[in-house]
Amino acid sequence: MKNNMHSGKYILIILFVVIISLPALNSLMGVWEFERKDENRAFKNSVNLSIENIDAIPAEAEAYLNDNFSFRSPLLDLYHYIKFHIAKVSPHREKTVIGRDNWYFMAGKDKEIYEGNHNFSFAELEAMESEWQHRKHYFDSLDIAYYWLICPIKYHIYPEKLPFTVSHRNEIKLVDQLKTHLAKKFPKLIIDPTEKLREAKAHEKLFYQLDNHWNYRAGLIASEKLLSTIKADFPNAPIGDITPFEWKDTVLHSGHHHRVLGIESLSEQEKWPLLNNQVSVNAEKYGFPVIKGFPYKWQYERRFVNKRDTTGLRLLVIRDSFGKQLMPFIKEAFSETVYIFDSWQYGVNKEIIETVKPDIIVYMSVEAYIDHFLTEYE
Repeated sequence: MKNNMHSGKYILIILFVVIISLPALNSLMGVWEFERKDENRAFKNSVNLSIENIDAIPAEAEAYLNDNFSFRSPLLDLYHYIKFHIAKVSPHREKTVIGRDNWYFMAGKDKEIYEGNHNFSFAELEAMESEWQHRKHYFDSLDIAYYWLICPIKYHIYPEKLPFTVSHRNEIKLVDQLKTHLAKKFPKLIIDPTEKLREAKAHEKLFYQLDNHWNYRAGLIASEKLLSTIKADFPNAPIGDITPFEWKDTVLHSGHHHRVLGIESLSEQEKWPLLNNQVSVNAEKYGFPVIKGFPYKWQYERRFVNKRDTTGLRLLVIRDSFGKQLMPFIKEAFSETVYIFDSWQYGVNKEIIETVKPDIIVYMSVEAYIDHFLTEYE
């Protein structure tokens, strides 16, 4: 009996040693290879060994081991499956809120904005007015028409899809605060498509369920509102309507929440616009230097030229990631359209303006980042 007990102890010890050694052995021998999951961040792929900064080596090594642990991917899959399918909660509550009917929302700042915890103070509203006074003086000196298209967060378009745990204590949106405060001096500045989107959501989906962005149908609505505003201010320019197009059905297995939840089987139906007889084409970029540290360098500058255009108008759009859904519709209406994704800074970008020489400039920002207009960047 004692021999059996001793044998059992040895077996447990051996199993324990094998289990804790298996990841290291697999890393050395490469018996099993697992595809690294896209976690929407940069991984630590090396350790910076520096005598001058020796205190940082333990943290560097730990970060490297965490990101390169041999069984990281399958264990993450198991963790996500248990949290999502069994516990029925978000595997990462700090990133994703699970809503109703397979709708998912950003946690963090978006949620706080909806709950009324990020409203502007009077001092911030005054600072925003001062910032736009400065920009107005510059744009007026160059005879440039200027607009600010603000994209609402998903919370404000689909509140009925939120879980009961998310409260809405403040009905005043950040955009409404701005429109009220800036109405007297800048009555035409802000273009807010919120109400148009709320009207349209009854018969079409306007945001991705598995992502925080609006989709191309919402982009179409925002494009129509933007173009109608510009047409009213340029009555003598023959600005055309949006080029006819068709919707193409597709299935998406992607998006911010798809990555966060880590459940590969999640998907959603979506539609993409296919424009008929489009005349604007991708043109050679100006080659503006990309902002240091910007993770999407290939998206920094996009340029389209329409050689059949009769307006002679150049449009410059300083955008964020929500601007992608407007590109198919807006670029057809002007002789030249340049999009700059300036790393969520929404800066004046004087060097770009003085090179492109636009007749119209549109700053396009999602509601969650409009406070960046008050941030000074290098």
